[in-house]
Amino acid sequence: MSPTKVILLACGSFSPPTNMHLRMFEIARDHLHRLGNHVVIGGLISPVHDAYGKKDLVSSTHRLAMVRLALHNSDWIKVSDWESNQETWTRTRQTLQYHQNKINSLLNHSNYEYDINEEDHRWIPDNMRNNNNSPVQIKLLCGADLLESFGTPGLWSDEDIESIVGQHGLVVITRENTDPLRFIYNSDILTKLMGNIIIVTEWIRQEISSTKIRRALRRTESVKYLLADKVIEYIFQHSLYGSRETKYLLVPTSFLTPSPSDITMESPSPTRNPCFNVCNNTIIQIPAYNNNLLNNRVGVTTAKMNHTNVIKHPGQAIKIITESTGEHKLVKDERSDTKQATLKRPACLL
Repeated sequence: MSPTKVILLACGSFSPPTNMHLRMFEIARDHLHRLGNHVVIGGLISPVHDAYGKKDLVSSTHRLAMVRLALHNSDWIKVSDWESNQETWTRTRQTLQYHQNKINSLLNHSNYEYDINEEDHRWIPDNMRNNNNSPVQIKLLCGADLLESFGTPGLWSDEDIESIVGQHGLVVITRENTDPLRFIYNSDILTKLMGNIIIVTEWIRQEISSTKIRRALRRTESVKYLLADKVIEYIFQHSLYGSRETKYLLVPTSFLTPSPSDITMESPSPTRNPCFNVCNNTIIQIPAYNNNLLNNRVGVTTAKMNHTNVIKHPGQAIKIITESTGEHKLVKDERSDTKQATLKRPACLL
């Protein structure tokens, strides 16, 4: 028996469309091909109508534009604007039925290429143009949270679940360490239809949430590598989600931990201050240079030599003598040619 041809359809807000939304298609296609009984010929993204009323839901005009930008380099996933262009919000079951009926209509008419309004049917996979009229099935691609929501009382009607799962089928992308079979077990309808539910485990964890991305944008935090670059540019261009374009994270530097490379290492021998302070008292003062020496080329050289010799070096031995008057004097090192340094005031006794 030949494999069933499948088109994966994902419904949702896509506000904004993330890289994880696109990864779901790739993960599902790989899994179905490994099973050997399905061939994925296309993927569809159907953004929800504005009347859905979800918080932070920007207009469908923006969301459709962002999805198209996100898919600009995909050769098999397209966007469908049928759901967004309806007069009001439509149920997921109706969206699946519309696309399935349109595909069936195309397959049953050999001259369909002359009857199609290309503007309204750009979502049709390119490889269906040369299809051999074999059946194509629309399957709903979703996450484990949607599967779990089927068990929420009053959220989904039994008719919706019967139609979505029974007539079309689910491809559920679930995360490691989750138990989707428990959700199925807790629902009588899902248990009855579990043959139409394909569970795909995403082993490479990518916790990318549109909600968290919107929060990051409001806080001027980077969302690079979470969204397509063209989508990020579009968001900033139209100031969506309270975003304000900024190249850097503007926070007070007092909250930042300095890198070791940012620390300025100074010499243990200070060369700028000619005074040595102890207990806030200046106890050593270097005699000033003769101004006459600074007015000629030779004098400058001599002054530099004197300045170098006068500066205190670590470990240099000095001797302090207390005079009968109570004043202190520093006796110069006999090995040095420098002038004697004198105390400006009595030394501080430590």
